[in-house]
Amino acid sequence: MIKLLIPEDFPSQNKGEASLFYGLKESLRPYGNANITLFSLHPEIDRVNYAGEATVIDARGITPAHILDGQGGKFTKTFNYLNFIAKHLLFGVLYTFVGKNAARIMSNPVWQAYSEAELILMSHDSFYTPFYNGTQALLFKLMGKPTVIYAATIKRGEEKANLKTRIIDAWVAFTSKQLTLITLREDLSKAYLTEIGVTEKDLPIKVFPDLAFIVPPVSKDEAWELLRKERVPEGRPLIGMAISQRKLDFAFPGHDIPDRRNRALAPLVELTDFITGELDAVVVFIPHSIGPTQILDDRITADMIREKSRNPEKILIIRNEYSSQQLKGMAACLDMTVGTRLHFTIDAVCSSVPSLLITHDGDLRCHGIIGSMLGMQNYIYNIDSIDADSLIKMAADLWEKRAEVSSHLTGVMDGIKKDTYRHGEEAMALVQNAFSEGRNLP
Repeated sequence: MIKLLIPEDFPSQNKGEASLFYGLKESLRPYGNANITLFSLHPEIDRVNYAGEATVIDARGITPAHILDGQGGKFTKTFNYLNFIAKHLLFGVLYTFVGKNAARIMSNPVWQAYSEAELILMSHDSFYTPFYNGTQALLFKLMGKPTVIYAATIKRGEEKANLKTRIIDAWVAFTSKQLTLITLREDLSKAYLTEIGVTEKDLPIKVFPDLAFIVPPVSKDEAWELLRKERVPEGRPLIGMAISQRKLDFAFPGHDIPDRRNRALAPLVELTDFITGELDAVVVFIPHSIGPTQILDDRITADMIREKSRNPEKILIIRNEYSSQQLKGMAACLDMTVGTRLHFTIDAVCSSVPSLLITHDGDLRCHGIIGSMLGMQNYIYNIDSIDADSLIKMAADLWEKRAEVSSHLTGVMDGIKKDTYRHGEEAMALVQNAFSEGRNLP
């Protein structure tokens, strides 16, 4: 049984994040057994939701609190990072002199987890943060731990070419080269690493699909039982939606955040009016995040859209909490989806449900995975300058061509799912090779 550490927060109430956790477990399953430990900023929630699946460690006071929802001013974020870096620096010094006994001197369970880990997988989703993951990479290199950036997206923090950007790029390049392996989920991230000088001459860099593709869904019968309890009708077209509050903030760059949200909401309301009117379909809002903070609750956005809609009686909002497997099963029961949540879209396309993904121009995940890898670029809508006419036009085109799109998705999906397991194959080989060569892991 390999002791595997994920030194990050997988908030279980964000079902996209949870799907990455379950996809990670599934990706490792064919290649060996792993005892998984992960960090949490809300352990009272995650210990319940991940019971029996992983050991959840309370990382408050070490992991920067703003990482979860991005909220906080510059002073707060700076203090959080300085606190994080200082504690890791101190632990690194102690580990250099006293080895694993450092975890007795600094008694937080985080340090014990670092000491006991045999394999470390980090930087899931778009999590790669230079001051967070970069600091960890240096510490894990010092400790001799095999460490993998796993199924990740890595991108430049700011597109502006300035001194700050060049410094951060150099730091990302230096710290990335301290790792053992990098697996990515789209080619755009690999292009960024190549641009800053990280290539396969430094370490293996592989690109495979997103982990959510291999999360096993509940059966369609079970999914329909759940939908009936939510009063979702079976006899008319169902179009699923999942709209996050934070994605609205990417609309109309340069404007104040409240103005962005209000202006972005209006075209979404008109889209629901088109769906419930012209298409005579029912809109089912399926929240892919319900917390743990209000800004992360998709049901709030759904309520705002429904309140402004002309046909609120044709709009249903799923309010109960469901697992990632249940939500993926629900997505299979839909006729089409529209949303800003990447993993809501992945849930749908896994069952060949035609999907329109709303994102922003700089989101490498959506453009790289849904656009390039799945060949669905025609149905990715950039929210930067969202307007009702163009959004409705794209949705109408997808609806008209839904049989063709569904057939295309069916044709590519088996290969996508098969390739996703290669993340686990590559990572577990690191440990298995060490054991076969008779080397003891730190």
